[in-house]
Amino acid sequence: MRNRNHSARPSLGTHFMKLLAIAAFMALCAPWALAEDAATATRLEQRVHDFLVEQARPLGDSVSVAVQRSQARLPACEDPRPFLPRNNQRLYGRVAVGVHCSGDAPRTRYVQADVSVAVEHVVLARDIARGATLTPQDVTLERGLLEKLPRHAVRHIGDATGLVTTRALRAGTPLQDYQLRRQDLVKRGQTVSVIARGDGFQIRREARAMDNGAMGEQVRLRIANGELLQARVIGPKRLSVEF
Repeated sequence: MRNRNHSARPSLGTHFMKLLAIAAFMALCAPWALAEDAATATRLEQRVHDFLVEQARPLGDSVSVAVQRSQARLPACEDPRPFLPRNNQRLYGRVAVGVHCSGDAPRTRYVQADVSVAVEHVVLARDIARGATLTPQDVTLERGLLEKLPRHAVRHIGDATGLVTTRALRAGTPLQDYQLRRQDLVKRGQTVSVIARGDGFQIRREARAMDNGAMGEQVRLRIANGELLQARVIGPKRLSVEF
């Protein structure tokens, strides 16, 4: 009995020493593993950053991107390839990006990023009354961040001048497209000139407009015999019908 107990002690001691060796090895390797994880995360973030800068570049003059680092410990992402999860996705403000990760077990993860885009936009240079036709002197350009502008902000002066305001507007207000309408070239009740065109013929006649209409809009007309037809506005008091 004594001999059997005595022979077991070296076995326990050997096992304990092996455990110490394994723990020491893991402690030595841990910094390298952490360094590799950090490098992988940095590479993924850089890929997402560059991808979003390229995607958002057409929106404005300058683009800045801040990628949100995940706090969860995730498997390494080999050869990260970013993509947009949805068609027609908004590319400014808080943006979600998918990342394909290759390797032995391919997977997809999702990353959040804040995208800021500097743009020029149209601002009223002075107070404007309802129903006024905007001129170049009524508007000016200012710089701002796209993610902080109204969703329907007008970006180019040419998209505002010549249009009519649908409400009174104050100086310094960012102009929005729903606050504007095209100028009516045809008024309801007016006598207008209609050109009817078809294969090898063209007829001009007069009619009475039943609606207001701006350039390119369809307007109802009543001709001399009382018949109603639709015609497209092509100029002041001028419309066209294609057959």
